[in-house]
Amino acid sequence: MNMLGVLLAGAAMLVVAVLVCFQVKNRRQKAHGKNMFIMGFGGVLLVSSLCVYATLGRWGDWQQAQVDHDVDYLLAAKVNEARRQAIFAPDSVSAQREFAQISLEVGQYEDAVKAIDKMLSMVGDQPDLLGMKVFAQYYRDGRQFTPETRHVIDRVLTMNPLEVQTRMLLGQDAFLNGRYAEAIHEWRTLLDAGAAPGKEQALKNAIAKAEAKLKR
Repeated sequence: MNMLGVLLAGAAMLVVAVLVCFQVKNRRQKAHGKNMFIMGFGGVLLVSSLCVYATLGRWGDWQQAQVDHDVDYLLAAKVNEARRQAIFAPDSVSAQREFAQISLEVGQYEDAVKAIDKMLSMVGDQPDLLGMKVFAQYYRDGRQFTPETRHVIDRVLTMNPLEVQTRMLLGQDAFLNGRYAEAIHEWRTLLDAGAAPGKEQALKNAIAKAEAKLKR
């Protein structure tokens, strides 16, 4: 039953109650009859209220749950489609990139690393792809830089000392592990060079937080 139907049903109940009231008054029943009417009228109101609440009271929660379910379903479908495209077009850089990006989005870091490695085998070392690989391996390995990942970092910074994703991640790891001066250095390197357009304010905020931690 939709909302309009519930409201109409409630209104119909109230109309019936009023008609009963009018009929009872016309018959001029005695006190006992009036008491019975009052009890009946109260019962009608109680039942109608319960019916309305039962249908509408949790409607918002049901709707929210359905939205969350749909979002999960659509995201899973997006992952599956990207995986399918990557399998059926193994030589397509764009298909591998799409699969890598969606894998990162949903936390499937090993799949992301594999897709990035395929791209690197096709196009060779590129700073942005190596930066993606650093990010994926860092989270795959429980937010730590293994010797393997350190080797990739050396490769990417040799090619581009201002690779944004790598420098920001190095700063983030340093901050989370209490190495605030190191975090400030990584972030300020990007900020002073103007290497991260659109991220200047975020870098300034991060540097300010690290400086405040450092002063303590």
